[in-house]
Amino acid sequence: MVKICCIGAGYVGGPTMAVIAIKCPAIEVVVVDISKPRIDAWNSDTLPIYEPGLDDVVKACRGKNLFFSTDVEKHVAEADIIFVSVNTPTKTRGLGAGKAADLTYWESAARMIADVSKSDKIVVEKSTVPVKTAEAIEKILTHNSKGINYQILSNPEFLAEGTAIEDLFKPDRVLIGGRETPGGQKAVQALKEVYAHWVPE
Repeated sequence: MVKICCIGAGYVGGPTMAVIAIKCPAIEVVVVDISKPRIDAWNSDTLPIYEPGLDDVVKACRGKNLFFSTDVEKHVAEADIIFVSVNTPTKTRGLGAGKAADLTYWESAARMIADVSKSDKIVVEKSTVPVKTAEAIEKILTHNSKGINYQILSNPEFLAEGTAIEDLFKPDRVLIGGRETPGGQKAVQALKEVYAHWVPE
């Protein structure tokens, strides 16, 4: 069974993973977040975000192949594909304040992935992050890699408030970027196979 873990149970991570879970019953999807109140809300009858259709999707697969957990390290360690969907607020201080993205959350996610991983991983950027981020993240992962192979993919999400579930069910396009190496292309193919359950080529 392919295992997917998404770091970040926010506006992109929650709905995207719920749709992957309902469309791919053979894949185990776990959304992790360090915020216990947020995870508790995802596990309750009152979800932390309102999107038309989201309740039905979550209720259809929660507890079957869709799970929400604060046990971040356990699920990251077990996953084959890790989506990173953390906040990238605008920097408030220092170089690029007011313009550049603050990648603190991203960098700590990458360090944690490197710390806990015991097998090869495909790491997918879901947040809207600057182009150079993939390279920076790759450096952190490979620098701490302990012989583990990481493939970094970019898979940006274009969700409009109010139509997120509809957009996920019927996307205009799915963008997947990866390295041109054999390993990079194999990782792109693995992610394509997930989307192929419901998105025509």
